[in-house]
Amino acid sequence: MTQRNARGQWPHRVEAGALRNAEVQVMPAGPGFHSGPNGPFVVLETKEHRHLGYIECQEVGCVVQDPAEVSAFGLLYGKLRSQALNAVESARLIERLVGET
Repeated sequence: MTQRNARGQWPHRVEAGALRNAEVQVMPAGPGFHSGPNGPFVVLETKEHRHLGYIECQEVGCVVQDPAEVSAFGLLYGKLRSQALNAVESARLIERLVGET
């Protein structure tokens, strides 16, 4: 995604973060390490309380069912959330960036 296309999505991110059932957090860019350089993933829980993971790469998706692997995704998700800006800081950053466009 180009920088220009990303900027067009920023106002929507602020709106999404204001929803009762959503939270938007921004991972700060810059030097240093964060726990998610290998790309996006999804962790979910079914109505039956089964935990699953999902990864996708080059249009090929994979559902992860092994409890140990799903647990690793859950731990990674928690680590990423702790490294990202909190919801209020993220909204402020996005709003500032929207104002710069």
